[in-house]
Amino acid sequence: MTLKSKGLDALFGPRHGILFCTYSEPERWWAHRELAGQCHPSESLAGELAALCAGDVLRMRDNGAGPEYQANSDCPFFAEIQSMMAKAVIRETAVGLETILVVDDQPATLKVARILLESFGYEVLAAGNGQEAMITFRQHQQRVKLLLTDVAMPDIAGPQLAERLRRINPRLRVIYMSGYPNDELRNNKNVVFLAKPFNPAGLSKAVREALDAE
Repeated sequence: MTLKSKGLDALFGPRHGILFCTYSEPERWWAHRELAGQCHPSESLAGELAALCAGDVLRMRDNGAGPEYQANSDCPFFAEIQSMMAKAVIRETAVGLETILVVDDQPATLKVARILLESFGYEVLAAGNGQEAMITFRQHQQRVKLLLTDVAMPDIAGPQLAERLRRINPRLRVIYMSGYPNDELRNNKNVVFLAKPFNPAGLSKAVREALDAE
């Protein structure tokens, strides 16, 4: 089965297509041309491959005939990504990508969150601090459905950022994440709180519940 036959790459983009191929056959090494043949042609394919390798989601080798790519079995999220790709086969229709604004001053967390959320099929906008998030949100406020923000940041704390953005869009959904105990947020029934480090299943569940909440 190719991605073109199900339209998954058209729905979710080249990153989802790459993960579908490599994690569906984790023992196989894929040449760039083979991945391009399975996915819809995309100028961003090389960039996506580089990003996934940098995030340790894929591994790369060069046997002299050009680079080849394989699912990285040492990736902490290997089993979760493989499971998600298996479930993606039946997702033949979509109502449109939902856009999430992710804000964290830790580059590693921002990178992992972006890779995972895009793998789930969401469009992701990323910001490294509150001021950058404000600018990004104003540029894309009609599309952003959910804010996923770190609680403690040096310029604008997560709760203050959420308050400012909700003045612009009162319907904005919010998930707070933190690596530190925060009883005020964790015990607030009106707040969605995600403890760091999070796992893919926990992130997926929190995001889906926040977006589907009445």
